[in-house]
Amino acid sequence: MSLFDKLFDDAFSARLHPSHNTEGNTALTHRGDRAFPGMDLHENAETKTVTATFKLPGLKQQDVNVEVHGNRLTIFGESKRSENYDKGGYVMQERSYSKFSRTLQIPQGIKTEDFHVMMENGVLTVSFPKAGPDQQPRRVTIA
Repeated sequence: MSLFDKLFDDAFSARLHPSHNTEGNTALTHRGDRAFPGMDLHENAETKTVTATFKLPGLKQQDVNVEVHGNRLTIFGESKRSENYDKGGYVMQERSYSKFSRTLQIPQGIKTEDFHVMMENGVLTVSFPKAGPDQQPRRVTIA
């Protein structure tokens, strides 16, 4: 297969099959051989926090990892599924496996203990302060 054919197949595959759906929820969006979890990002001006919600239906807490390195927050893990069907004398087994990751830029100075991470019913929620202590505005007196 030529490079042009591969690029063409990857482009149309992403458009024709942009995501995998489970019970109406968007799970992982596939681009080529990489997968990205769906995400909503919300900023609360009142509490000065940012909340990232990742849609990971069917996954368990042990399938997902959260890492903070410098000013990057990375969510990564593995999706494994195995289903067996026995219908009309035909036996079919389907298996799927994919790795996924998503990285967000976070403000400098945010400490790991400032993060609140929770996973419930296939939804991973990560909350953190909008700015680190060294980024808070400080009033300067005029001489």
